[in-house]
Amino acid sequence: MTTIGRNPNTRQLRIVDGQIVRDYGPANSVPMDVSRKHVSMQSAGNGKWIITNLNPNNVTFVNGISIVSKTVSESDKIELGNSHYLLSWDALSEPKVETIDIGNLKIVWEEYNQANMGIRKRQKNIGLLASIPIGITMLGGLLSSLAPGNLKPFAYVFTAIALVVMLYGFYRRFTDNSIEEQEEIKKTFQRRYVCPKCGHFMGFTDYDILIQNDSCPYCKTKYKK
Repeated sequence: MTTIGRNPNTRQLRIVDGQIVRDYGPANSVPMDVSRKHVSMQSAGNGKWIITNLNPNNVTFVNGISIVSKTVSESDKIELGNSHYLLSWDALSEPKVETIDIGNLKIVWEEYNQANMGIRKRQKNIGLLASIPIGITMLGGLLSSLAPGNLKPFAYVFTAIALVVMLYGFYRRFTDNSIEEQEEIKKTFQRRYVCPKCGHFMGFTDYDILIQNDSCPYCKTKYKK
C-alpha cells in the first residue's frame, strides 16, 4: 500500500511505499489542506488502483466528485483537498535511476600513467648517464697506474670518453623539460578525468578503485556497470 500526503517541512508531495519514502514536485507546491497522510493507493491489478481517504476530514475528488474510496485508473483525474491539488500519476511511478558510462575514464587514466612512466624512464636514463663517466674515469685511472707504458694511451682514451659522456649527460639534463611536461600532463588529465554528468574532477584515484564505487561522489549519478 502506498500512502500519499504532504511533507510538513518542504510542502512537497510525499509518497511512502513500505520503507521507501519519496518527495515529489517543487517545495511549497502542496496546499496546507492536503494532510500529511491524505490518501492511500493500493494496486487492484490490470492498471487499476483503489484510492481511499485516510481521515474523515480529508477531501479527495475523482473526476470532480468527492469520494471516500474508489477504484481508479490513469485516465481518472484525482485532486486532493479543497484547493483541488492535482495528483500527477507520474508521482506514483518509480523514479528512473539515471546511469552514466565512465568507461572512457579508463583510457584517460591509462594514458596519464603511460605518459608519467615515460618521463620517469627518461629521467632514469639521464641519471645513468651521470654515473657512467665515473666508472669510465675510475677504469682509466686504474689503467694509468697499473698498465704498462704502451697501454697508457688507452687510459687517456677512457678519460676522453668519460669526458664526452659527461658533457652529453650535462646536455641532456640542461635540455630536459620533464617538469614542464609533467605539469602539462597533469593539467590535461585534470581536464579530462571528470564525471561525464557533472564535470567534476575525479581526483588522482586509480580507475580500478574509482569504478568500485556505485556513483559519482559529487552528483551521485549511478555508474553503468
